Amino acid sequence: MLTQSIAGYLIAFAEQSSKNVTPSSALYGYGYGGGNFWLFLFWLVIFFVLPFLFGDYYQLLRLSGTINRLLVDLGRTLNQNMSNIISTIENIARKKNITTPNRSEIENRIKDMIEYVVITPTQLEPQGLVSKLKHLMILYDHRLEDLVRRIIPAEKPIVQNLASSIEALRVLNFIYKIVMHYYKLGMKYKNPWILLQVYMALPQIKEFVNALNGAISAFTKGQPIGDSAGPLTAFKFLREKCEEVEPVNHSIENTYIARCRYSNRTIYVIKALGPGSNTGRIDDAVIYLVERCGVKPKMIITVDAALKLEGEKTGTIAEGIGVAIGGIGVEKFNIETIAARYGIPLYAILIKMSMPEALTLMTKEVAEATGRTVDRICRIIEENVRENEEVILIGVGNTIGVGQ
Repeated sequence: MLTQSIAGYLIAFAEQSSKNVTPSSALYGYGYGGGNFWLFLFWLVIFFVLPFLFGDYYQLLRLSGTINRLLVDLGRTLNQNMSNIISTIENIARKKNITTPNRSEIENRIKDMIEYVVITPTQLEPQGLVSKLKHLMILYDHRLEDLVRRIIPAEKPIVQNLASSIEALRVLNFIYKIVMHYYKLGMKYKNPWILLQVYMALPQIKEFVNALNGAISAFTKGQPIGDSAGPLTAFKFLREKCEEVEPVNHSIENTYIARCRYSNRTIYVIKALGPGSNTGRIDDAVIYLVERCGVKPKMIITVDAALKLEGEKTGTIAEGIGVAIGGIGVEKFNIETIAARYGIPLYAILIKMSMPEALTLMTKEVAEATGRTVDRICRIIEENVRENEEVILIGVGNTIGVGQ
């Protein structure tokens, strides 16, 4: 219908113009009606014909230019963070009088580390899959810390912080390679629809990259991040609410367990061993308390950071049922299994924050929310646990910058 209308309009316009145009004016496009007709025909070609002929090419140029600028920014961010990590290693070595390789050798080793891969176990037979995943997780953590220790043989918290920095750099490098892959693929086949997949995800990619950039800065400085809200809550509960605090002897790696008394109830507090960057082995700690030490908890309370939705306020606290642990689900599975076996109720408290806030330096809103969370924990214990009964409280998350 649109084509027929345009064609009819052109015929009528041409007939009207021919009545008022001399041969010379028709030839040169001047005179009454002639100039208007050729001008109309020119714009018709511009707006209706050229987009159909060169639309994909224009889209390809526009999308490739935008994605190329992103790749330039990503490359610059990678290089800056690589330089910051190397400078941090050199400063620590200088202060502690530690011998390290030269700068180019450190850079080459870090480049090898950010290309390190973890191959997930086969899922053809799901039985035993969780234990295989846990084995690989522990093996990767040990290997990464060992590689860092070969560069700078410093104290464990320093090695853990540098390992986390390099792990964040590894994720940043992976994002760069994925974006580059789709960029090269789209340009290779001259296909704008391949580039469009990256273009639509640009806001999320930029937000994640900025978050990783802030995370690397926090890790190298040993500062608490938003994900440290769980361990910080456990720390505050021990310091502000508990009496008769005493550590529990165990051999679980990177994990702190303390027993204390609160309002005539026995509380076992579990968190990662700080202040180095790690998340501990909290599932092993729960299994140790319940099956090895004979603890009979009336509930297990987990406190963790949770991603908020757009529109929710940072620091909002939510209560629920279940195990509040992120990641690939190994610790969550093990705690759920032990709780189901012994019929232990599972309570969860979530502290809401955005993804950048979870990975970067802890904000004032999150820090204040941990204090309110401690009050929530006290209320839950007083309302649901009788005197002389036992509770397990777990501060889930990265304990960087948070001690015991």
